[in-house]
Amino acid sequence: MLTVFIEYKLQPEKREQALRLLASMASRLAAWGAREYRSFEGLDQPGLFVETFDVSTVHEYEQIKAYRLADQQFCDCITGGAAKLHVWAFRPAEYPK
Repeated sequence: MLTVFIEYKLQPEKREQALRLLASMASRLAAWGAREYRSFEGLDQPGLFVETFDVSTVHEYEQIKAYRLADQQFCDCITGGAAKLHVWAFRPAEYPK
């Protein structure tokens, strides 16, 4: 299992448009294998958003990452566009025994 984090800052004037798009994000990403989707807005940094969800494979992660980076309608709402949509995947840490 991998946990994916997506981070970006919304343009204030496009906030409502972005929130409308986020409202359907869980179902859109579920079609690509995402589970446990959640989104958060920074308390100390209004407009800074983080999304998180789990996927089973690196392939699912790569597909979702490519999809999100190519989502021009959503990226147009981000300060700096797609270049400022940060997508990272993490796997459970393995500790020495």
